[in-house]
Amino acid sequence: MPVVFCKPDALQGPHSTVGGRRAAGFLAALATQCAGDGPGSLVEPWRTGAERAATQIAERSRTEEGFRGTLVGPEAAAERLRQAGRLLWSGPEPTLGVLRRAVRQLGFEVEAERRLILGEQGVEAVYAGATTTVEFDRVRAELVDYLAADPIEVWLLSGGQAACALQWWKTYVRHMLLDREPGEYLLRNLVHVCDGPDADYLAGLVRG
Repeated sequence: MPVVFCKPDALQGPHSTVGGRRAAGFLAALATQCAGDGPGSLVEPWRTGAERAATQIAERSRTEEGFRGTLVGPEAAAERLRQAGRLLWSGPEPTLGVLRRAVRQLGFEVEAERRLILGEQGVEAVYAGATTTVEFDRVRAELVDYLAADPIEVWLLSGGQAACALQWWKTYVRHMLLDREPGEYLLRNLVHVCDGPDADYLAGLVRG
């Protein structure tokens, strides 16, 4: 069962809402990835972020299996995303709702969810196995400072869509819904896609 979680910035603070037009641009851009059209059909300012996301996905797919795959019903998923974007107003939208809407239009359902505090032990359980020991030791203090004390929201997903769709979703979220200041901590973003022991750990917390 796929597991993702929304980070504190998606739940509270300046990134907890997003302009409706920007959210629609994100959904339209993700649709181009699903359909294989490329972001050339998008207008600015959405095209630049979409191009960066598409480039990163192409680069990571060369070395990371999680970014590779064939979607189930790619054209249908793309049209659902486009239609969801057309229904948005121009005013602010809750970021969490936009993230959930995109996941659903891709072909997943949120089967179970829980808002929780990871704590220091939880941060280690989620991230220590996802990085090399040297890398985790280098970023551990920043991760704990960022994620240990504030709530996250974990989703357990169901559905027959290819897992790569979630990696694409994550990449477009980071390039199109987040304004990171120059030099800002790179792991400060909106979502995380679990793909190993971190998924089992968080699923256990959700199920209690």
